Amino acid sequence: MGRRSGKFRRVISRFFKERQIYHRSDGVVHFISMSTKTQIALAVVLSAAVLWIAYSSVNVVFKEQIIVAKDRDTRIMETTYSKRLNDAQRAYDDVSTLNHVIQQNFDETMADISARHQMLKNMVERKAAADQNLDALAKGLAEAGGPNGQHPTNGNRVMIDITPGEPTPRQSRMSVLRKEAILESAQRQNTAPEGIAMEAVNKMETAAGDLYTEQMLLLALVEEKADSERDRLQKIMTSTSVPVEALLTPAKISNITLAQGGPFIDAANVNGVPSKFFQHANRAATVVDELEAMQAAINYVPLSSPLMVSRRFTSGFGIRRDPINGRHSSHHGIDFAAAWASPVTATAAGVVKFAGTRSGWGRMVEIDHGNGFVTRYAHMSRIVVKPGQKVNLHDKVGALGSSGRSTGPHVHYEILFKGKPLNPRRFIEAGRYVFES
Repeated sequence: MGRRSGKFRRVISRFFKERQIYHRSDGVVHFISMSTKTQIALAVVLSAAVLWIAYSSVNVVFKEQIIVAKDRDTRIMETTYSKRLNDAQRAYDDVSTLNHVIQQNFDETMADISARHQMLKNMVERKAAADQNLDALAKGLAEAGGPNGQHPTNGNRVMIDITPGEPTPRQSRMSVLRKEAILESAQRQNTAPEGIAMEAVNKMETAAGDLYTEQMLLLALVEEKADSERDRLQKIMTSTSVPVEALLTPAKISNITLAQGGPFIDAANVNGVPSKFFQHANRAATVVDELEAMQAAINYVPLSSPLMVSRRFTSGFGIRRDPINGRHSSHHGIDFAAAWASPVTATAAGVVKFAGTRSGWGRMVEIDHGNGFVTRYAHMSRIVVKPGQKVNLHDKVGALGSSGRSTGPHVHYEILFKGKPLNPRRFIEAGRYVFES
């Protein structure tokens, strides 16, 4: 240990020998003696200063690097955050776009469904109202029965079915309509934007397409039934020998109830795509219109018997041997015999045109039913209505008797169309087909 200490002192003494520093000023020489300890202290101070400067320089450099690194990390974080924010914004935009597409599809689909539903509802209600009125008429006619009061059940349909049926079976027609509706539904479906899950929209459009198909079939069914009913009423009226066209009053420009207007807005163009549904609906609406017109007209056609009680057909329409003088004469009506004072009833709705006594007719009532139809009820024992009075089907107009030119208690019943006498039996037979149908 002592040897190492001596060696260290020799090294110190070698590097830090005692030195003098001379300084001359104004001819005077000065010197400063620097001992070993002084040199060591000065070296320590200088070394410390150098180390401090070096440390400070390195620290400044490192701090700059740290700051640069922090700035880089901050920029990376900001870039990552901005990217995530942009991704979130894009996801939000995608969701918003999807919601907008779904809402738009939903609104268009619901508007289309609602338009079709309202049209179907209107036609079904109108068809149901016509059926209800016709059922009421059929029920009333059934109470009166046929010319002799019979209520046949065999249902002679020769007159009704004289026109051959549709060659294409109903099931085949429905199948064709179903295929057309499915094809149109597929064509009407919107294409989903790329990159967006459109499962909800596709499900909605699939359900809407199924509903469209069912609505189309229901529309076809309404049209088919209305067409069948209209044709049946036309055949019934044709059997009376009165042209169907004569029963339907043409529209008059002077009729203020027809005063309508406004811009044409095609109901089929709800979402800009024409629909076959509305083409079929227009055709079906025309058929329902014609059915309503026929049904309204037939309510005022005298299709019933003037007697609801048990009666006997005693004289027909046309040429006959006069019951009084035995000579051939023209008989413009038909006669029914029944019990004295049996109720004589109106054979259709109308307004009493005449109620009183006429030569040869005895006590007689005339009823104007509109559309050119007038009915007469003669030889009654009593009249219970007055001119101008409104009557409905089977309202009592008088009591059966034998007034006027008569051989016994009966009612003479006539039907005139635009002043021309027609065979009432044909009308009563036509009425029988109404209540048997």
